[in-house]
Amino acid sequence: MQIPHIPANEEARLQALYASEILDTPADSLFDGVAELAATVCGTAFGAISLIDRERQWFKAEHGMGVGQCNIPREQSLCAHAIIQDEFFEVSDVARDARFADNPTLNGEVKIRFYGGSQLTTASGANLGMLCVMDVQPRRLTAAQQRALSQLSQVVMALLATSQRNRLLRESQGLLDQRSAELRSANHFLDSMIEHIPSAVYIKDVRDLRYVRINRAAEDMMGMDRGDVIGKNAGELFSRDQARVLEEQDRQVSMSNPAFDAVDQVISSRRGQRVLHTRKVAVSDARGELTHILGIAEDVTQQKALQQEVQELNAVLQAKALDLEATNKSLEVFTAAATHDLRSPLGVIAGYAGLLQKKYGALLDDNGRGYLSLIAGRAKSMAQLINDLLAFARLGHRSIRRTEVDVQVLVAAVLEELQPGSSSATTFQLGSLPPTLADIGLLRQVWINLLSNAVKYSRGARSPLVDISGRIEGAEVIYSVRDNGAGFDMADYDKLFEVFQRLHTDQEFEGTGVGLPIVHRIVTQHGGRIWAEGRVGQGAVFHFALPRTAP
Repeated sequence: MQIPHIPANEEARLQALYASEILDTPADSLFDGVAELAATVCGTAFGAISLIDRERQWFKAEHGMGVGQCNIPREQSLCAHAIIQDEFFEVSDVARDARFADNPTLNGEVKIRFYGGSQLTTASGANLGMLCVMDVQPRRLTAAQQRALSQLSQVVMALLATSQRNRLLRESQGLLDQRSAELRSANHFLDSMIEHIPSAVYIKDVRDLRYVRINRAAEDMMGMDRGDVIGKNAGELFSRDQARVLEEQDRQVSMSNPAFDAVDQVISSRRGQRVLHTRKVAVSDARGELTHILGIAEDVTQQKALQQEVQELNAVLQAKALDLEATNKSLEVFTAAATHDLRSPLGVIAGYAGLLQKKYGALLDDNGRGYLSLIAGRAKSMAQLINDLLAFARLGHRSIRRTEVDVQVLVAAVLEELQPGSSSATTFQLGSLPPTLADIGLLRQVWINLLSNAVKYSRGARSPLVDISGRIEGAEVIYSVRDNGAGFDMADYDKLFEVFQRLHTDQEFEGTGVGLPIVHRIVTQHGGRIWAEGRVGQGAVFHFALPRTAP
């Protein structure tokens, strides 16, 4: 048995065969009919349409053999020999041809003695297989039979092309159905989106400026059902003057194709006068021709009314602010004058108390000396209170002069000033303090007040500790002063930054109740904020935040 040669164009032939997508497809009566017709015309027992794959021969159709669509090895296939040449292939007696001796396929239960066939050839010259006839007796086909078989092979190729076209049509129809479903889904989504847009949306035909579509918000804005609007123009829905303005806008958009934007446009509808912010654009088709005008109108009637109320309230607030500013200035002037005038009698009291103590202290008993000491102490406290009030009052007049402040250096200097007067047992933990933009004099006062308080209120602790830290969070620099001292009850938090409000008695801790209000005013004047946390007997922490850039 001779193994059939491989055609020179084998890869191109296989590519054409696979492109036809005919291999292993179900039986088809048209192909079966051609196989039967071929056998009938040639007067043979068998007819078949075979296709040669890389390793096998596959019958697309067969007549008379009873094997149906089946495979046989390529090396045992007569058709594999036939596709090597382009002319009609005929073997009158297979048994006498050395090429097919001992071929198990031809010498099976049905011994094939005759084979004749016409190649199934593509337009590019690739032989995909054969339209063949076979018989159990040796014979030859007439020239007419060979021509008929060749013509039928062209019918098979036409059927292959038709089958491929039908398959492509089915695929195209499936793709078209899919695209149609996607388009319907997209249109449904678009319809739903337009319908639920809170602004009024409407579409007009550019030819006669009649409404072709509006959404639910447009119905609400106009006070009309869409059935009363669709198909009508502005002249049929609004007053003459109003319709003229609206249609003039539409014509401008349709003629020059600009985007139109009308702010605070007033229309009269069944819901009364409405103030609208309207935008209009021209819509073109695929050829670039204007077909519609799309309008989006936002009903700003309520916003305009609210804006008017806000403007009126702002005017009232500005007047109140001016009155308050004038009152504050008067109070600050009064405070400055009053505290200044109090200094003189306090000085006299303190002075005479000192003279009494110096000249007549020995003549007084313990009670008398105690009274003098009390007078001197109260005078000193009153003088300190006056100084604090003056400092607090002056903050209202001082302007903020911001510079880049090295807070690390500033706090270190303040600690050096405080330590000689503080308990030697107080431990300071100074962390990293980021720089900030601030009035260095005022910021110094903030640190003096906070650190002095921390030292004062922690002196009763077994191991007084003051922890100082800083960090950057977003647009703020935050600084913290924490102590392990007396702390405070958070229920009294509202009193913490109010003038004269003290959370401890003079017997517990000395003070005037003005230090923290001064800190609060300085921080807020810088556009910052201050807050605190504490627990009685467990210490307190004060935080203040300053903006990283000037407000």
